[in-house]
Amino acid sequence: MNGESAYARAYARALYGSAQARHEVDGVTQDILALERQWVGSPELRHFCKRGLPGSPAGRARSVEKLWGGTFTRTMVFFLSVLAQRDHLGMVPLITGQYQKMDDRAQGRSDVRISFACEPGEEEIGQIRKLVADAYGPVMKVAVRVDPALIAGTRFFVNDRRVDASLAGRLARLRAGLTKPQQPGKAAS
Repeated sequence: MNGESAYARAYARALYGSAQARHEVDGVTQDILALERQWVGSPELRHFCKRGLPGSPAGRARSVEKLWGGTFTRTMVFFLSVLAQRDHLGMVPLITGQYQKMDDRAQGRSDVRISFACEPGEEEIGQIRKLVADAYGPVMKVAVRVDPALIAGTRFFVNDRRVDASLAGRLARLRAGLTKPQQPGKAAS
């Protein structure tokens, strides 16, 4: 984990804890989703956050208050003000991602990312959904994509766990096994 990722995780943890303490988790979660949509949809906002706001820390906090004061919960506006004071608004996408992971875990939702070598049918997606539901529970967010580099098969992540049933994964494991030196006395007969 690099330095920015560690900061983002710490910021997200602080925001989530503050939202819990103020009984505003639902509102702050809605703010996080709205902020993420704003970030994706507005090059001006990305520029505003990434360029480093001029002036004193208090002046940067006032800029945030003007921008988001009437749209987000007080907890979220205060949090964004702290980021502005520290000149960390450019970390918004990392923080929103970490916050959503924390909220998913707290709500018992599994984050499932599935990669297929070719376009999957509903049956293939359904099989993986069933496997995940049996192991982790029925509540999940699923993202599906096609990755031709897998050659054949599928690779999926459930939260932080990786399951690789792709031909590319099998070849990599075979290659790794062949490059390991054989231990004396373990030679094949």
